[in-house]
Amino acid sequence: MQTVQMGDSVQVHYEKRFQDGTVFSSRSHRRMPLQIVIGHDHPRLPGLGLALIGLSPGQHKTLLVPAERAYGFVDPARVRSLPRARFSRDEPLKVGKWVILQNHQGRRRRVRVVEIGADAVVVDTNHRWAGMTLELDVELIGIEHADDSVTIPGSN
Repeated sequence: MQTVQMGDSVQVHYEKRFQDGTVFSSRSHRRMPLQIVIGHDHPRLPGLGLALIGLSPGQHKTLLVPAERAYGFVDPARVRSLPRARFSRDEPLKVGKWVILQNHQGRRRRVRVVEIGADAVVVDTNHRWAGMTLELDVELIGIEHADDSVTIPGSN
């Protein structure tokens, strides 16, 4: 049976969980599989890039992706004080709440409110999953080899 090689395009079903057991996202059998290219990390599935090499369609694999390879460590330098004027007066702020801010280039960013003062708001701009180990349960559905041949379960 054919196996996954570097450069192949593969289809997978997956479930993404965090240290606390929270299931965040998945592509189950009820949905179309996710397609990724082996050798390139996928932004939603960090750490998966090379882990499927050698698998055949129909096989499962569970991966533990450490924080540094997933969404990074918590960086204390990413906790910042911003002027209260940057936040909408219409939306009440609450410590622990995630809010969306727009930066000077017009890009929107999700930040967590840490402290609220009269003139400033302290926010944490770390990724919401920074510092967490990620667990991926993956099932390989099919392979499209770099040479354009296709392998699906039951074919040789």
